[in-house]
Amino acid sequence: MAALWKTCQQCLRYGLSNVPIYSSIAAVNVISKRNFKPHWVAPTLRELKRRKDIEDERSGGPKIFHRSTFLEWNYDAEIFAFSNRLGEKFNDSSLRAALTHASYIERETARLSDIGVDSKLQLQDNEALSLEGGEMISKFINGYLRAVFTQVPEELIRAMHDFLTSTSTLETVAKHIGLGDLMLCADFPCKAETYVKSFKAIVAALAESSGEERARIFVQDVVVTQLYGQDVNELWNPVDPVGNLTAILKREGKAEPEFRLIRQAGSNSILAVYYVGVYSDKDFIAEGAGESLEVAKDMAAREALKHFFHTEDSMRALPFGRQLKNIQSKIAQLENQPNLPLSEWISEKVTSVGH
Repeated sequence: MAALWKTCQQCLRYGLSNVPIYSSIAAVNVISKRNFKPHWVAPTLRELKRRKDIEDERSGGPKIFHRSTFLEWNYDAEIFAFSNRLGEKFNDSSLRAALTHASYIERETARLSDIGVDSKLQLQDNEALSLEGGEMISKFINGYLRAVFTQVPEELIRAMHDFLTSTSTLETVAKHIGLGDLMLCADFPCKAETYVKSFKAIVAALAESSGEERARIFVQDVVVTQLYGQDVNELWNPVDPVGNLTAILKREGKAEPEFRLIRQAGSNSILAVYYVGVYSDKDFIAEGAGESLEVAKDMAAREALKHFFHTEDSMRALPFGRQLKNIQSKIAQLENQPNLPLSEWISEKVTSVGH
């Protein structure tokens, strides 16, 4: 390119405008290449996939490796990141104890004994913290439910409490906050009971480190929020809705419920539906639908109970976060003060709490 430019300058300088100029640049031959794989590649990959599927099926799924087996694993850094990810402050010793399962200490002790090393490990398991944390979680949940659901009987409070403290719910919460990679236990993948025990211990460790108030807010943020999107009425199945409704109306000084058929469709087919309304003193209370009159009557009674307990489908969204700032003291007071039982429920005795 430099030689060509020099030739052009010389031609212009001496007036040689008719002198042909030939490029010294050689054209590069570009040969297109077709990318293809040999005919044996696809059948081989299919066979390897088939063998892997058989192996995974025999072993109960693909093999999962613990994060501690990775080269960049740093347990101290992971512990530090965990507390900052939650936005909470933990004592280092309490947090490590909460994440240490008794099976891990037993396994490490046996392993050191086999190789002739002193097996006295200075480690604390999470048994005691788990028991303490379980009591705290139960207490915090009861306080929240009684402060928010002020007009429901204690039976419904207990049903929601059992749902939130169930193994499946607490295991889900523990996995979502990342305890699976931090727990020290002998079994991997960790069992559901191990997740639950470690999470309860985390709550107790937080109470020891930052106080019970922070632990209460933490439980509200990660456990009680599991109620969001749930129909709380589906968590409780009263045995005799019609009988319960009759008893409540009697205590309220009202007439017994009267059930009337409002409308029906397809009564002579397998897709029959009946709508039944419930009245008291000629006042409409609620209506329900079902595939038979008995079912519709039962559903109407359930809808009437929802009306009394203020748990209709149009109920207000549950308060969380900053919305609970003004009633945290009230929540703490109601932790040991149960609501009225269903057998004594009456609207006059129900007190409302402002949110």
